[in-house]
Amino acid sequence: MSSTSMRFAIAILAASLALPALADSTVPLSGLLESLTGNPPDGWSRNLDGSYKQAESGVLCPKSFKSFAFKSIDGPVKDDPNQLGTCLYSGPSGRVGSVRIRRYAAGGDGPLSANDKSLMAKDGAPPLLMHAGIDRKTGGGRVTATVVRNGLLVDCSVWQPEHSTPRSDFLLYCTTLP
Repeated sequence: MSSTSMRFAIAILAASLALPALADSTVPLSGLLESLTGNPPDGWSRNLDGSYKQAESGVLCPKSFKSFAFKSIDGPVKDDPNQLGTCLYSGPSGRVGSVRIRRYAAGGDGPLSANDKSLMAKDGAPPLLMHAGIDRKTGGGRVTATVVRNGLLVDCSVWQPEHSTPRSDFLLYCTTLP
């Protein structure tokens, strides 16, 4: 028997042993895929490249972009059903980036509520709005750019420890995420 024939015979034998295991409901294919991709939060899926996608908005949180590296994902907030999740990133010089996906809460009174109302307007809505300020807790600078994706608000924020307006490279790239 040639080496090619031997390899073919081994492949046939391996397939015949594996098929019953695949057909067994105690070893579902979804379980195999979950073990490869992890168990993402509700409403999110994890791609084989390590990125995460929020289903309702279609927003993709890549493993890295620009000089920022993915650190963690927080799923929907139990106390606030409008918060669908946040991807957190770390960047150079202690900078922190985040991509937060949320539903519009009409009548809100937070610092971004006027921006939200403008972005969700049926006529004349701007493509994005920005809000900048100094973080009262830490003294660092924070800038947030908000866009709308599939009827949901996506906040792209960057914080830096210096008491100044953060560089906007994270924001500009983040607002173009699919």
